[in-house]
Amino acid sequence: MPIPPSDVWFEPGRAARTAPFGLTLLDCFRLECQGRALAAPQAVSRLLAFIGVRGRASRAELAGSLWPEASESKAHACLRTTLWRLRQVCADPVVIGSQVLTLAPEVEVDVVEFVGTARRVLSPAGAPALITAGELLPGWYDDWVLFERERLRQLQMHALEAAATKLIAMDRHADAIEAALAAVRLEPLRESANRVLILAHLAENNVVEAVRCFEGFRASLLRELGVAPTAGLRHLALGGLVPTNP
Repeated sequence: MPIPPSDVWFEPGRAARTAPFGLTLLDCFRLECQGRALAAPQAVSRLLAFIGVRGRASRAELAGSLWPEASESKAHACLRTTLWRLRQVCADPVVIGSQVLTLAPEVEVDVVEFVGTARRVLSPAGAPALITAGELLPGWYDDWVLFERERLRQLQMHALEAAATKLIAMDRHADAIEAALAAVRLEPLRESANRVLILAHLAENNVVEAVRCFEGFRASLLRELGVAPTAGLRHLALGGLVPTNP
């Protein structure tokens, strides 16, 4: 089944929101109602961010993750207080549930939008959207934030590589190169990202560009890590050419 064409770029939160509430977690934290920002205390922001990223969480998980230094009883008391404060920020239900809490259906979350698009790109029949997304909650250094930040970064890189591969197969070479370059910008020392960029150049017979990419990647690897690219990547980029010194 052929892959249908798609928009070149996808940016979470770029389209107008259709739900009453919006929760932005990429590049910043922002809670809004009908386009108007709502001021939330720090504890409320952390609660909403945790549920927004995880999708759902038990009271025990929330208490232990958000107040790790407190005793169990104190952490649960802090959670109850934070839920009460959330009701002062907004009278409408934003978080619902009893023992397991989730965001109300009326809340749109940019992370959920991003993850859904990335997973569609990664599916075999998914259209190749070139995903760009900001950093998850910049300036936040909780353990759970650091873990989720890296998870989303890895997901974005895999989606960009998949999009570039599909665009090569569709002979959309310029878009493929753009997607591959976005993946390389995220992680310049990632061989799979550089491989798909080289493949995109080779697909439109730009051998010089492919070799230039390989040589730049090899120099960066040697300078930063003291290692060389794999023999497979070297053969891909330099096949049929006089090999350079390792």
